Amino acid sequence: MDTHKNKLLNKNTLLFFFIIFAAFFLRIYNLNFEDYWFDEQASFWVSDPTINLKETIERSNELDRGSNIVFNLFLKNFFLLFGYDPQIGRYLPFIFGLLSIPSLCYLVFQISRNQSYLLVGFLSAINFYLISYSQEVRVYSFIFLVSILSIIFLFKLLDEENLNNKKYLYACFYIFFSLLGVLLHTFFFIIILSQFLFVFLNIVFNKKKFVFILFCILSIPLLFLILMYDYLLLQLGIKSFWIQQVNLDFFINYFFSRFFGSKIMGAIYLLCLIYLIYTGRKKIFKLEDKNFLFILILVLSYVLPLTYGLIKQPILIDRYIIFVLVPIFALISILICELKNTKTKYIILFIILSSSLVNNYIEVFNREKSKPEFNKTLEYISKSNNPNIITKTNDTMAEKIVVNYLKNVRTSKKNNLNFYNSNSDYLKLDTLWILCYKPINGFDCTPTTYLSSSWLKVDDVEYKLIGSTLYKN
Repeated sequence: MDTHKNKLLNKNTLLFFFIIFAAFFLRIYNLNFEDYWFDEQASFWVSDPTINLKETIERSNELDRGSNIVFNLFLKNFFLLFGYDPQIGRYLPFIFGLLSIPSLCYLVFQISRNQSYLLVGFLSAINFYLISYSQEVRVYSFIFLVSILSIIFLFKLLDEENLNNKKYLYACFYIFFSLLGVLLHTFFFIIILSQFLFVFLNIVFNKKKFVFILFCILSIPLLFLILMYDYLLLQLGIKSFWIQQVNLDFFINYFFSRFFGSKIMGAIYLLCLIYLIYTGRKKIFKLEDKNFLFILILVLSYVLPLTYGLIKQPILIDRYIIFVLVPIFALISILICELKNTKTKYIILFIILSSSLVNNYIEVFNREKSKPEFNKTLEYISKSNNPNIITKTNDTMAEKIVVNYLKNVRTSKKNNLNFYNSNSDYLKLDTLWILCYKPINGFDCTPTTYLSSSWLKVDDVEYKLIGSTLYKN
């Protein structure tokens, strides 16, 4: 019997490390396959390690009213350690994305001591949505990791009955990661509210002695107000937002087509989740069951933003609730492994695993570029022996952001390309490239605001979302 257990343990250990290796490979593979898009360039500009902290904060306030200041400070220190280079920047979200996989495995293992932790690890390791955000210099892979850690330490607090040093230590970790989560993104309060409801309902209806835990949860919004009061006022001052109201199609797939790669994959995961929740309803809807917290997070992640959107303005977009993948993956993995009917279990496993493997193989290894091809453009310009470039933009901040990125791209440094802004004396030059990043110019790349009729067009080149034209004076 002991020999059998040891063999099973060794097998599971090998599978676990294979999953981590797969997660590593899929996230490091083509890490810099695409250039930065504008939001990444904005983070890159704010997190410039050559400027002081005051200027970083000023840039953050000017750009997005300080909503991403915490992530940009992490990024700034990362660049300070390893160098200010766009390609290096991609390694920070890669690290967060990779750490999320063993963390999610551990979270599921806390709840169900079977092989469901291997299933959740595999599904999250190969998920292209998580892979893509592990390769983007934005906050979302960090939010996903911190949401897992917050729930892990909440469960640690719930399991530790006595007020002792261990419980106080868990409380410190819980408060730290939960506070970090709300500092990274205000949508993280959905997780905090879900945790509050879970603990409060267990205090009221199950007479659980969770008052200390409730105090820890309530400390999060208080600490947030103390640290971020000024930034919160700036955010509340926003009168309009770019996000559109959800359409009727949303109520069919709930972003599952985005999370899992296609409408078909979204339908497979959504239908499996609904079926599994229905079959496991007697267990997971018990207030004391930890899976009930996942249900709360899942429901509130949609209900709260949709309600706010109806009352004030639309705010719901898939990446803002990236943490909803935690309960989705956890519930699917746990409930599949707990199915009593072996035949049903293996059918669902086959459908989920085979479809995920095929879809994500296509997404990863037949990937097409969707972001602007700055490097190709700069390589073409460098070969033209005309190194002078001005970027066409609609406002000075966008110009600063794009030019800062272009100056630090390795192709520019290697070929000594010269970048001029709209205020510089570029009219005395003999030749000039006008580089147009189409999305931020409304796809209008005419040079009328920059050059007079005396400038003649002598060359042009088009790459993904970039149009560049060479003029001679």
